[in-house]
Amino acid sequence: MFAHEKLHVYQKALAFVSAASVLSAAWNKKHAVVDQLDRASESLILNLADGARHRSAPNKLKALDYALGSGLECAACLDVATLKGFLSKSNTDLQKQSLVEIIRMLIGLRKAWASWETHDDSALYRAETPTQDTTPLFHHEKLEVYGASLELMTWLVNLPGGQKLSTRLYRQIDEGVTSIILNIAEGNGRYSELDHRRFLDIADASAVKVAAYLDLGITKGTLSKEECSQGKGLLERIIAMLSRM
Repeated sequence: MFAHEKLHVYQKALAFVSAASVLSAAWNKKHAVVDQLDRASESLILNLADGARHRSAPNKLKALDYALGSGLECAACLDVATLKGFLSKSNTDLQKQSLVEIIRMLIGLRKAWASWETHDDSALYRAETPTQDTTPLFHHEKLEVYGASLELMTWLVNLPGGQKLSTRLYRQIDEGVTSIILNIAEGNGRYSELDHRRFLDIADASAVKVAAYLDLGITKGTLSKEECSQGKGLLERIIAMLSRM
């Protein structure tokens, strides 16, 4: 067996990816969340495998941090898919429960790898099942800025003039709003302060881009200022909150 195949969390992650791919296969591919969920779930698997191959703790932890971030990104993708009507609340909750278990196991594995010493033999890497006092996960869901970003996606989904937008312009706005949501979720879960700030900066940049794309929609006559007023107000709130994080 390869080292990563011995990880219990790796097998659970594969099961999640399998379930997620079945679900997303039926979603409209014009929505950014479809590609993002595929990318995030693949990153979860690939970084777990990469972490297991390394022989030094720093390299193992770096790969595992990427896997953790990808797991949180997957959770945010499920929120986006729910707002777009691709998933029922019950199905979303079921998939999130799988992710909660995976991320708890990743955190347990991270603690084990933090004190890792090089071995000559092929050790059986394993993350233990979490106890009841495990630190609560998906903390990003409690953040006001994350709630505002989901509100922004709800606004976009219900935008009356959205159907008049060109496929390209809608895609750009949708990608931008999705980026805000996913980067807030992933950045909040990063252990490194530099990584934390980097993802929040990406979310901030995406918010500015969305505001500019809305201006383009107004300029081209496919959106009115009235239609965009709520969206721009939410973007201003999001940017203000990100600047204080």
